[in-house]
Amino acid sequence: MNYSKLWLIVKREYLTRLRSKIFIISTLLAPLAIILLFSIPVAIQAFSPDRDRDIIIVDNTGVLAEMLTSVEGSRYTDGSDEPVSHWRSQLSQSNIDGLVVFPENLLDDPSVSPSFYHDGGAGFTLIQNIRGEINNTIRDARLDRVEAPDEVKAILDDRRSLTTRTITDEGEEGEDTSAMFIVGLFMAFIIYGAMFAYGAVIMRGVIEEKSNRVVELIASCVKPFELLLGKVVGVGALGLTQFIIWGLMIFGFMTLAAPAAMLFMDQPDMSAAAVNGMEEGEMPFNIPSISGWLIVGFITFFLLGYLIYSSIYAAIGSAIENESDSQQLQIPILVLIIIPILLVNFVADDPHSTVAVITSIIPFFAPILMPVRMAVISVPFWQIALTIVLMITTFLVMIWLSAKIYRVGILMYGKKAGFAEIYKWMKYS
Repeated sequence: MNYSKLWLIVKREYLTRLRSKIFIISTLLAPLAIILLFSIPVAIQAFSPDRDRDIIIVDNTGVLAEMLTSVEGSRYTDGSDEPVSHWRSQLSQSNIDGLVVFPENLLDDPSVSPSFYHDGGAGFTLIQNIRGEINNTIRDARLDRVEAPDEVKAILDDRRSLTTRTITDEGEEGEDTSAMFIVGLFMAFIIYGAMFAYGAVIMRGVIEEKSNRVVELIASCVKPFELLLGKVVGVGALGLTQFIIWGLMIFGFMTLAAPAAMLFMDQPDMSAAAVNGMEEGEMPFNIPSISGWLIVGFITFFLLGYLIYSSIYAAIGSAIENESDSQQLQIPILVLIIIPILLVNFVADDPHSTVAVITSIIPFFAPILMPVRMAVISVPFWQIALTIVLMITTFLVMIWLSAKIYRVGILMYGKKAGFAEIYKWMKYS
């Protein structure tokens, strides 16, 4: 292999695409879109005035309405002097936001439940809050009926949060990693999208060079294997550069904007959180600190996964005349990428299972599943090392097979190759 020619190809692919308008625009707009995705809900919550909801109570127990309005008088109004049919008609006219009906035997029969009527606009948060407030009120009313001591009421009102800790291989305690489940899923979908995006860049580049007959001139100077490897490495370096820029931009935004956003935001309404065992204002998980080891693992498996799939995409690009002809040939790639996405939730939920271990080691699935396991647990080093070795071996085999397809395909015109034709190309010496 002529490394000087390979370096020239890598440099050309990298610098040409780095200076393109598409790269510059996408590099700037992608993190901006992510920032807006998170910023717009925060801004709406911060600057939109809270609207008081008018909930009518029809209380047939004679007890609950008074207790509920004494706690949340701004939300609830006792409307027991009017029949349910009256308030239902008001609800249909959007004069009120909701109607709560307490049956007469609600406090005596555990199988009887209160009813909440609304026009569909109550929203999940309001319904959860109402459910928690009603449950607490029913509990207090039943305690009052049996004349429970204040000590018993205090015990029932006492809600303790669950502090979760992890134990490392060295026996030391680590911080709560509940949120790492979300981090793992986030990384999996980033790599999932990257496999498609950068693989498609390789495929379109090959198709464009083939249609412009530029590849004929290039192929006369370098070997097809060197040309294919140079394109794959060059675009891979471009993708890594783009990820680094995105990471720095998002980190800078979060560092500067998050404290400012907290000044404008009110504490979230967590009235229903007490029902789930959380204190008011408590978040269900702590914001995790992402280790450097996880970042290195993410980059490593992204690059190895990209190398494997992009070599296949390049072979597909060399076998077709235009991008619309690639859909049939892309089916095997789509299956290989979608299968680990279907397994992501299972692997993140039970990363020690046999299925999770085996699937995360398979080279075609590892780019997505292994970072998920690394985010959730401390994966044994031998599993990571074995996976990397298998992925490198798979890449070398795939780039060798793809180069054989590429060597024939880039010089084929006026014919769309199928799987049988491509298989013949791979057998050419």
